[in-house]
Amino acid sequence: MHAELHDTDILFFSPTENALPRHVRICFRPVAFVKQVGVSIWLHLNVLRIITRYRLDKLNLHTGPGGVILTRRLPVPLLVTCHHTYWQQFHHIRSQFWKCLFLPFEKKTYQLATGIVCVSEATRRALVEHYGIPESKITVIPNAIDRRTFHRLDIPRHVRSLAYVGRIDKRKGIEFLIRSMPLVRERMPDVLLRVAGTGDYLGKMETLVRRLGLENNVKFLGFVPDEQLNELYNQAQCVVAPSMFEGFGITVIEALAAGTRVVGTDVDGIREILARGEYGRLVPYGNHQALADAIVAELNEPREAAPLRGEYQVEHFRERYRHVLEHDGS
Repeated sequence: MHAELHDTDILFFSPTENALPRHVRICFRPVAFVKQVGVSIWLHLNVLRIITRYRLDKLNLHTGPGGVILTRRLPVPLLVTCHHTYWQQFHHIRSQFWKCLFLPFEKKTYQLATGIVCVSEATRRALVEHYGIPESKITVIPNAIDRRTFHRLDIPRHVRSLAYVGRIDKRKGIEFLIRSMPLVRERMPDVLLRVAGTGDYLGKMETLVRRLGLENNVKFLGFVPDEQLNELYNQAQCVVAPSMFEGFGITVIEALAAGTRVVGTDVDGIREILARGEYGRLVPYGNHQALADAIVAELNEPREAAPLRGEYQVEHFRERYRHVLEHDGS
């Protein structure tokens, strides 16, 4: 990195093929079996070599569950981007208690960091309260979306229509949502929930829909690409984000950019986006009646979401992140 940061100053390292400029693919066999652990092992074995070879003067790692852990001291400043922590993961999802094994290594990564970027206040609090990281090292920069991709379209919304966008798995709360739908249907027989996404839970959820007799009220769309997602958001009167836990609710701000209000669970990653009330409603995770009541209320009083705040727009994100990259630890 140099005093003035340009795209040509940045190298990207990852184990996947992609179209990023100046991308270096990590070809390391263990990655196929142990995923991010394999990337972490590769980094430990090669980090000093790549710093020298590519003449890097700063390293930025993305950490948390699914991210990279680095516990060796570096000769250059280390900026860590924390999407959420292992502590949050196993605290909110009890079946993942085994992830507490990663805590000492994760904590060491944060201790070695020159600076840390968190995507939410909830994650900042977790780092301070449960990892003992000084607040002075942490900057909160929420994730953001590009308004060229997600925006309001001049099309009518479908009456009494809901949308869910995300992986079809337990953590994302899709079962909680589907089990709440009979309570919605009692008051709105023609309600329609369109589910966009794939995942290991899909077959189980399709069976649950049939068992509850919801075939006319729940439609599974499979994978929906971004260019079609914007239309889906615009067609819905309300988007539902029923997660057990989120590092950050990216689908929430995608929906809001399309002017669509959101009913979300009162959990980390969603709470701080919806807490003010201008974007939708919060409900306790697992309370089927509360979720159904909130959905019915939104469908009975359809209205546009307030304009998306600047902090969730990509221009603001780029400016703040660039500033941290250029100045933190320099």
